[in-house]
Amino acid sequence: MKKEITPQIANNRDLTIEEQKTISNSKRKKRIKPASIFCAHECKEKILDVVFDKKLAHNDAVDLLQAHLTNATGCLDQNLGLRSLAIGAEALPEENDISIPETMNNFAKTMQVFAPEDEYEGQLIAQLIILHENALKFLNRASRADRIDFANVYLNGASKLLARHHETLDMLLKYRRKGEQRVSVEHVHVYNGGKAIVGNIDSGG
Repeated sequence: MKKEITPQIANNRDLTIEEQKTISNSKRKKRIKPASIFCAHECKEKILDVVFDKKLAHNDAVDLLQAHLTNATGCLDQNLGLRSLAIGAEALPEENDISIPETMNNFAKTMQVFAPEDEYEGQLIAQLIILHENALKFLNRASRADRIDFANVYLNGASKLLARHHETLDMLLKYRRKGEQRVSVEHVHVYNGGKAIVGNIDSGG
């Protein structure tokens, strides 16, 4: 008689307190569900189709497409939004296994997560994504380089890109604060006589 072998199932366990906290914190975060803007197929003429829900009334489908574009780029004009995504996607590192529509959709979805409020924020967010992606590409090449001089070239390039990334992020945060003044006091020392000396004052605009 042929003996059946049953797979061994690992012992069940309960979530640890830290794991429960991780799940709880994740659920409290604001979740944005990004939408696809471009169709998955690619025409022979390299013409991209946009996602247009034909089940909706024409005006509703147009409004939905425009809303997705505005959420991604901050642009109220449809043509400007599409142009912004096309130019930004071209500046990303090339990946052989990913089609043009996939690249543009990934770029658009990432921008939607950042939720630009207007065209200026859209430009800064596009720059952030492009700088970050290219910097990671350089770091990856540095880790795979066989020669130290080649690795240093890639590391130097990544360092410059990340520096620009941080500068752009700072510009975005300042713009979102709309010039709001911010002062944070780290600690206060009180000495005899009631005199206080404040340390580590950070004032930002």
